[in-house]
Amino acid sequence: KQWYQRRVAITAGGPNVGYEAIGLVDSSLPTVGIWAHKDLTSNLAEIKTDPGNEKYEQGIVFYMKESKVVGVLTWNIFGKIPIARTVIASDEEQHDFAKLAKQFDIHAEHN
Repeated sequence: KQWYQRRVAITAGGPNVGYEAIGLVDSSLPTVGIWAHKDLTSNLAEIKTDPGNEKYEQGIVFYMKESKVVGVLTWNIFGKIPIARTVIASDEEQHDFAKLAKQFDIHAEHN
């Protein structure tokens, strides 16, 4: 058998929401979500790993297996599949998810 190294990406969306996903995006896996929160009164941005009841319009979800990222879903962040492929292919243990999420520029305006 010959295995392909290329991972298929999925993109979907509607008028106010869209996502891209790549890798093993499986609801049975543990996840780490990083969500961009923008304070509209001060124009400051921060990264949160627990959105609680606040409204977040963009973020990223890492699907984990044995401390390694095996899948990535971006929510209202587009064009980041090449970065996600690199993260998955690195096969490295990940512990600093805020730093990892910065590669995806989650605070930029994405339309």
